[in-house]
Amino acid sequence: MRRLALSAIALTASLSAAPSSATAPAAVAHPTAPSGEMTTPSDQTVVVTLPDGVAVTLEPGTKGRWLPKTKLPSETGKWAIGYHLVLLEGEADVRMPDGPKGAHAFLVQTRAGQLTDWRGKLHVAVHDDTTTAAIYEGALVVGSNGQGFPVYDGAGILMRKGIDPDKSRAIPSAPQWDAARGAPSFLLEPVGSHGNMGVAWKPVPGAASYRVTIARDAEMKQVIDVASTTDTTYAMVERASGGSGGSWTQVRAVGPEGIVGEPASPRPLRVVHFTLPDGAVMGRDGSVVLPSNVGVTLDDAQGLQLAYGSPSPRVTVPLFWSPLSGPLRLPRDSDVRVMHVRDPALGQEAALVLARRALRVDVEMTPRNPRPGDFVDVRAVAWDPTGRLDPTREQVALETTLDLDPLQVAWRQTGSTWTARLQPPRTFRPTVIRVAARDAFGAEIGRGFVEIAPPTSPSR
Repeated sequence: MRRLALSAIALTASLSAAPSSATAPAAVAHPTAPSGEMTTPSDQTVVVTLPDGVAVTLEPGTKGRWLPKTKLPSETGKWAIGYHLVLLEGEADVRMPDGPKGAHAFLVQTRAGQLTDWRGKLHVAVHDDTTTAAIYEGALVVGSNGQGFPVYDGAGILMRKGIDPDKSRAIPSAPQWDAARGAPSFLLEPVGSHGNMGVAWKPVPGAASYRVTIARDAEMKQVIDVASTTDTTYAMVERASGGSGGSWTQVRAVGPEGIVGEPASPRPLRVVHFTLPDGAVMGRDGSVVLPSNVGVTLDDAQGLQLAYGSPSPRVTVPLFWSPLSGPLRLPRDSDVRVMHVRDPALGQEAALVLARRALRVDVEMTPRNPRPGDFVDVRAVAWDPTGRLDPTREQVALETTLDLDPLQVAWRQTGSTWTARLQPPRTFRPTVIRVAARDAFGAEIGRGFVEIAPPTSPSR
């Protein structure tokens, strides 16, 4: 995969001196057109909006020269005033403003010939002495040999210096998104996590590669990344988008000659984050383990739908979708529940498993029938029957009492096991030693006891 761009910047009058800014807008209108030599940075995409409304997108590493506006031929057979770009190396995407026929024109000049755009849009790529152009709407093409012809209905053009332009090439069509394949475009993630996400699209006939653009906005102006791939999927690790709601992506098909097709409609890459409530942890299996009476609130639930599923893969439960209107909670009669969350606009869903805390402590005390003055060995082992929690990371408190009085104990912990040796005082009445285990929320999660009977009393 070839990386093409990382960010978008604002353009000043001199492109070669443009400063880099991650927060600057991608397009800047010029009260006067830029002039002179220009080179776009190797890691940045630049969008220029000229005074007459023509928008020119310059790919990273593009070299050229701006010339003053002049009279250009229009499709009405008359002259139109337009601007002029000499494209020496790289790629330019030209978008013409709306207006009556013949009102606008823009000239792109290359070593292999020139193209005068009249309306709509075109894409021009120059590499050495070869120029390829995707003319989506009308333009006038003139080769370096002086042969010219108008194109009205869109065509792929291959131009080489001194050779007649080849207008028989096809423009690859815009890709169609495929929500059933590839990395998900919709994620549920705890704050601070960065999951794998992406897009997939259906193969485009005649495409040799695809160009994927990631942006912070649906207008695809604040570019984050541009990459090239021969696959029909693209995946990336979720990155900060500069705002809520995630980012957007577009993909374009590129023909074997380098003719670039129109982009697919922008597709959101939506990440919905949630903050773990107090006492909740992420389980080993990716579930959210909750204390009692606690729910999970999504940061941005606008437009989402919710359905309940079964935690067992062998049980198929029909999903009934309803608008998501509050925190995700476990029903009182359930210890685990799969929450399916769907973004209907994307046609994709994500699942979040909620589970109730199930930490337990087994307390073993030996001997079971001690005599007065005998040592009592205690061994307490914490474990989770669901396997979701790591007992070594859980806070466990062991409370020891002699009858009703607290008994000070020096516990030794190794991993999830606590041990101690108790020497109860000599007594002439029945006595009970109890050990109770409590979790970080004060709930009792384990208990053990032994009775000490004096010699004159029958032993239990």
